[in-house]
Amino acid sequence: MRPPLRLLAPLLCVLALVGCTPLYVVHPARTPALNLNGPPPDVVIFSMSGRCAPPCLAPRDNWDYLGSRGTLDRLADVFTAAGERTQVSGYASNAAATFSSEYIGGPQHGYEALRSDFERIKNTWMKSAKPPRLVLLGHSQGSVWLHHLSRVNPGVPIALQVDLDGICVAWKGDFGNGIRALGDVYGSEPSPMHACDAFSVAGRTVGVKDIVWPNVARDLEVQSKRLPARPGVSGGWPVNYLFELTPNVRLDGTRTGIERFISSREDHSAISFPNSDALAWVAGKAAEIAAAWKAEDTRNDVKPGR
Repeated sequence: MRPPLRLLAPLLCVLALVGCTPLYVVHPARTPALNLNGPPPDVVIFSMSGRCAPPCLAPRDNWDYLGSRGTLDRLADVFTAAGERTQVSGYASNAAATFSSEYIGGPQHGYEALRSDFERIKNTWMKSAKPPRLVLLGHSQGSVWLHHLSRVNPGVPIALQVDLDGICVAWKGDFGNGIRALGDVYGSEPSPMHACDAFSVAGRTVGVKDIVWPNVARDLEVQSKRLPARPGVSGGWPVNYLFELTPNVRLDGTRTGIERFISSREDHSAISFPNSDALAWVAGKAAEIAAAWKAEDTRNDVKPGR
């Protein structure tokens, strides 16, 4: 016997609401957003999130989770506490400038938007008497996009790059069509299609994503756990499903200016949360770097003629 329609009505209403509710609700970062129409801040942080997890469909449903979950703010807080006027801008792992999905609560900005914003800063603020220090923060595929960005902008100094488990999984499958759809926008610079290619460094082969380019002053690399371990406060699974193994390296084969932390109890996703062991390590190192910047600025300010 079928139940009366009036008894099914509440269930149908709930299902209808769920079907219209975004899978990911995106919250803006609380740190001041990048304002290209105003004066330059002391620090600009660009973040790029990675590949979304099932049941989403990447790259259609990729979203700016580093900004939304507070990870971008956690890093920005370090520089703000050091007295640096800081602005931030977060992006999602996608070749397009903007895109949207019924599963994401609001439009997202991809690599082409990042490239455009970076180009504007390069041609304006970076030519000022006191240009901002640029910081790159990437997780998973997002780290790959940002290594490519620093590679194709060799004349732009990057003060700090932070890599959280840079991974090339599904790179060309996810982004091949989107990159080709943009046509010849990249001109003579290498296409992001090759961001996961192999590269010869000091007689050995490494991935392009593992190279810290000469214009990057400092690099902090976090890799998630290799062995099963009880998760930490940032959550995750006892067994890690995806992790980075190759340490970052300079073009000359050295690790000058590079530091690495292997998070022994956090999986690939857990290291991207603001309360993770990974971010605690990054924040501590970033505080040391910010203090060094302050000392450098003080020395420059007392030089004769300034």
